[in-house]
This record gives sequence, structure tokens and C-alpha cells, in this order.
Amino acid sequence: MAAREKLYELLVNCIPASTILKRLTTELISSLDDSLKLEVLEWAAFYEHRIAMGSKEIFHLEAFVAKYMAIYKKYLNDLFA
Repeated sequence: MAAREKLYELLVNCIPASTILKRLTTELISSLDDSLKLEVLEWAAFYEHRIAMGSKEIFHLEAFVAKYMAIYKKYLNDLFA
């Protein structure tokens, strides 16, 4: 919910969704293990394309955040299981 509020705040302040996605991706992958970076970048490209198609930007930004959280959770579960 906190991420959603931040995303809405950025969009309301006229920050382009593609800029948000690029910056978010850059920050997220900087602290990731190398084995996850490619997958996160692939999903970022997928959602950037969706944003460019012209539908509601917030849906795709939220979906990217949710996908990242799922990828990271799976990584942690595999690491400690």
C-alpha cells in the first residue's frame, strides 16, 4: 500500500510513468544478486512496453512492483529453504 501511495504521488506530480519505472528499476537492481537482475530487467521492459501502449499507467507500475516482490520472495525462499 505504501508503494501504491508513492506511485500515485509521483504520477499526480506529472512525473512520467516511464521515468518512474526506469528509476525504480535502477534502484531495485542495484542491491540485487546478479542471478535476479536479468529477470527483473526483463519484467521492467515488459511493463514499460505496456505503459507505452497507452493504458492506465498506474496499473502497470503496481504490477511491476508486485512482480518484483514475488521474484524477491521466491529468491529468499529458495535461499533459506
